Amino acid sequence: MDVRNVRWIGVHTRHYDHMVEFLRDVMQLRTNFEEPTTVEFSTSEGDEIQIMAPGDPYFDFFAEHATGPVPLFEVGDVHAARSELEQAGIEIVGPLGRDSRWEWIHFRAPDGHLYELASRIRA
Repeated sequence: MDVRNVRWIGVHTRHYDHMVEFLRDVMQLRTNFEEPTTVEFSTSEGDEIQIMAPGDPYFDFFAEHATGPVPLFEVGDVHAARSELEQAGIEIVGPLGRDSRWEWIHFRAPDGHLYELASRIRA
């Protein structure tokens, strides 16, 4: 598996407004996008953190499956990486996700925590 970096961290929180204010005003992270129930920020190096409020679909998914922040590892090919995880007996949680730039999966590591693997969609 070709793990390139820790690209993103997802955080579901009931303290949404305080976390958004903290990351924007205190940590001075740049806003990538903002919707009613989620904001994604980035660091000067391009790392991303996304905060999700109650009512956001991923808030509910993370509240059900995760006990804290969910790190996303970028890989070269998420489909091949999924096969490797399955062959190693690692539990895949939920279906493949996809947007205009990425495909991702969630999995439960041996420590019991939820993680993600994602790869960029090639044009």
